[in-house]
Amino acid sequence: MKSAMADDTVRVAVRVRPLVSSEIDRGCQDILNVIQPENQVQVRNDKAFTFNHVFGPKCTQDEFYETAVSGMISKLFKGYNVTILAYGQTGSGKTHSMGTNYSAGESMGVIPRAVNDIFKCINDESHKYNYRVTVSFMELYNEQLYDLLADKNRKDCVVDIREYSNKEIKITGVTEKEVSNADETLQLLIHGSQGRATGSTAMNDQSSRSHAIFSMIIFQEPKDNPANATTAKFHLVDLAGSERSKKTQATGERFKEGVNINKGLLALGNVISQLGDNNSNSFVVYRDSKLTRLLQDSLGGNSITLMIACVSPADYNLEETLSTLRYADRAKKIKNKPIVNQDPKTAKINSLQAEIVNLQLALAVKGPLQGCPPEHAELAERNKSLQKKLRELTEKFNANMFETMCMNERAELAESAKEKIYSGLMKILEEFDKILEDQSLENFYKETLCSIRIRIHELLNQQKKMDAEIYQQMSLEQIPRSQNSTDDTEEDQRSFDDSVHLDEEHAEHTLRQADRNNEVQNINRELAVKEELINRLLSNTSQIAEQTKEVQEMELEIKNLQAERDKLLKTLENVQHNSASAKLAESRRKKLQEFEKKISELTRKCTEQNRIIKGKEKSDQQIKNLTSEIQALKQTRVKLIREMRKESDRFTQYKQQREKELYKLKDQDRKRQNQMARMQNQHSKQQNVYKRKIEEYAAMNKRLKETLELQIKAQQRREKNSSSKEGIQAFVSREIEEALERINCECMLDKYMKERSSYSQLLQKREKQHAIDSAENLIEEMKDLQDVIDLLNVQIGQLQQQLMEADKKKSSGKFKEISSMGDAKLALKTAIEVVTDNFRKHWIKLAEHDSLLPKFNDLEKKHDQVLMENRQLQLREENMKRQMEELKQANEELQKAGPVKKVSTGNRKALQEWDSNAYDYQNISLDESVVDYEDDIVKDPDWSKTPLYKRTRTTFNVINNGSLEESFLPIKRSSNGDIKCSCSKTKCKSRLCSCRKNAGVCGPKCGCDDSCENRDPDKTGQLFFPDKVESNDAKRSKIDAEG
Repeated sequence: MKSAMADDTVRVAVRVRPLVSSEIDRGCQDILNVIQPENQVQVRNDKAFTFNHVFGPKCTQDEFYETAVSGMISKLFKGYNVTILAYGQTGSGKTHSMGTNYSAGESMGVIPRAVNDIFKCINDESHKYNYRVTVSFMELYNEQLYDLLADKNRKDCVVDIREYSNKEIKITGVTEKEVSNADETLQLLIHGSQGRATGSTAMNDQSSRSHAIFSMIIFQEPKDNPANATTAKFHLVDLAGSERSKKTQATGERFKEGVNINKGLLALGNVISQLGDNNSNSFVVYRDSKLTRLLQDSLGGNSITLMIACVSPADYNLEETLSTLRYADRAKKIKNKPIVNQDPKTAKINSLQAEIVNLQLALAVKGPLQGCPPEHAELAERNKSLQKKLRELTEKFNANMFETMCMNERAELAESAKEKIYSGLMKILEEFDKILEDQSLENFYKETLCSIRIRIHELLNQQKKMDAEIYQQMSLEQIPRSQNSTDDTEEDQRSFDDSVHLDEEHAEHTLRQADRNNEVQNINRELAVKEELINRLLSNTSQIAEQTKEVQEMELEIKNLQAERDKLLKTLENVQHNSASAKLAESRRKKLQEFEKKISELTRKCTEQNRIIKGKEKSDQQIKNLTSEIQALKQTRVKLIREMRKESDRFTQYKQQREKELYKLKDQDRKRQNQMARMQNQHSKQQNVYKRKIEEYAAMNKRLKETLELQIKAQQRREKNSSSKEGIQAFVSREIEEALERINCECMLDKYMKERSSYSQLLQKREKQHAIDSAENLIEEMKDLQDVIDLLNVQIGQLQQQLMEADKKKSSGKFKEISSMGDAKLALKTAIEVVTDNFRKHWIKLAEHDSLLPKFNDLEKKHDQVLMENRQLQLREENMKRQMEELKQANEELQKAGPVKKVSTGNRKALQEWDSNAYDYQNISLDESVVDYEDDIVKDPDWSKTPLYKRTRTTFNVINNGSLEESFLPIKRSSNGDIKCSCSKTKCKSRLCSCRKNAGVCGPKCGCDDSCENRDPDKTGQLFFPDKVESNDAKRSKIDAEG
């Protein structure tokens, strides 16, 4: 049945859909972050999951198919079963991704694209294979399997699942229709999709209410070898989404459908969890649901499987998204065992033939298997001798390198001495030239100095010839290439002996010194080439100097010839007038022509020599560059030679130190070996003694252990009741407390989400209004609404984070502490006690609440009254400040009024005192009140109006009223000091109302009726502050009496 077998884990592709309009209306936030290069998806930037493929909201259908699915189509034509299943909550985009509801164009899902690719491959390979393709389409609705391609009534389309002895799952009675092209297949897909059960919920208008399985069976038979025919099954599964009735608001039949969907998905999740644990001993419960039985081969069986996990990015669906990602993370750990589906006998024969061929090839190439070759010991001995020989050669090579280094140092010193001697001789020659140019020197000394100068020049020329020969020889030399780095063979066994390690370091040091020596030789050759080039350039420079002198001489000669030519021309002009001198003129004309030729020849030579002289500048620059390069190379050579010396000295010291350590270690090792031999002998003797004692102690311990076990069991039986009771009670209390905290978090989360949804809808309405009317108050309101939504988002995120952390802390073995029926009864009893105690506390709190409610109402009324009084106090304070300001202005007007009639001295004095007190009213505290003058006038029978007072009051009234249109009205007060009005016709609209005039509202003591428009509905029944007698009333009455 199988020709090839391999473990292949389930591949998982996660697809995140965009936020839909309903989620945007609720104000939902995107909580998923897709990290495409790492194929990771992060939840609230905290928890990350890694999958085979991850696709963000902007992913197209084509990109998704080409990346995750298209590579699996070729597996079908190799004989493997392939399954693609879509998993996720309702409304997460499974049907859209799979393309069960077929739609053409770019929105085509996986199924139509896969069908097109399958028939394209069939058409390309039709000349090699014979193909037969059949399709079937089923749906699992309410735990009933329906055939969607059967031409029958829906009740008659029910099919059943059968499992054969070889654990192969088959669907009995299902319709399989043969197709020949993609169009026929897609027509069947459309026909089957029309009969599929769908419905509308609060989360999805076209929610799949069933699990759909579209299958293609591809039979492939080679034309040249029909025995190797294969049959592959291609299953495309569109699972219905998991849903919560609270969110979908499903009732009746929809609710029943949701229960069955969740039941099947729960069984699928349990199967995924069991298979994801990779525990081969655990029994996988495929029979809990028909869905898991249908997918038995796809999960842990004979299939190559891709799971498409569709998730929503909205925080409203956080729990469902996390659940889907967790199941997908477990699913990618499931190992399938896909095999090529062939006829069992044919597959067996093919596998045996292939095994025979492989064995024959192995025998032909490797020959019979043997153990270690007999010459192994001989090779090991030879290896040791070669290592010894290599050590000796390394020593000799190192000695030669040291000698070469010393020779390089001596050569460097000799070369520097030669340069100094050469520079000294050149200076001596310059001094000789200066002395020889002196005319006062006697001829005898000049001849002696000339002979010495000639001998020095001969020595320098001889030295230059020798240098040239040396440079030529160095330029012809070739460096022998070292083959050590390429010809060395790798050692078969690494020796950890210290001497071998030292040899390796010695060899490395020698190779480093050889590399430096090669660099020195390269520098020497380069120096030779550059110095030879400089010598050539210098010789050319000396020739150019001689040519310069020749040019100067030729130019002088040209001038002389031109002068003679001019002279002859003048003579010829004179001769032409005298016929007797014709012969003389002819001879002079010939001479003139000779001068012309000579002048032109000399001019040409001068031009050529000038061109050569101009090239001297380039030569001088080249000489300068070469000189700087030679200087740098010499410095590099000196540096390399010094490094070689330092490296040699350093390695010599290191080698001596390592040899000392090596000798010391060898001596210690020898002593240790002797000590170990003595200790081993002693240990063997002690071991025999200890062995006898251990046997005795073991027998004794066995008897003691049995006795202690009996005692411990008895003690445990006595302590079990008390200890287990306390532990179980604490466990139950803790679990109930955690459950209540979780319920509280979920309730608060639901409340905040509803509030966010309402605020988001209100914000959208305000934005629409703002588009029509851009009022400032709308902008402020929109800003406030956005701030509230942002605050709710933060609170929702915190609550969801708490729930996620609570889920992490959940332990799988929650009830491990309850191990017997007695523990279970005790836990149940404790739970009942905790619940009843909580209810008792709840009713006590309710009773306390009812008893405190009247007090709360009274305090609330008092609080409202205090707020009202506080508001009235503020209004009165503002009114008093305004009156003080008006009084101050009136006083200023009085001072500007000029002289008045004479009054008694006492009255003037009283008026001045009254003016000073008028300024003092600015500092009156809030719990004092100002009594108007008109009230004092009425109460005081001794008051007499002087002319000055009348003029003052007239000015004060005009300023106080602010306009001449309204007359001054006194403040009306009740007997207890409360301000109240008695308006009946004006409805308290104008300033005729005393309450409105004093910036207050009408109260219950006012005489106005219910139609009053100056009442505060929230503060009805609250009184103004009663007026108090001012501390300065006596003083003001005295002043008024004197006036």
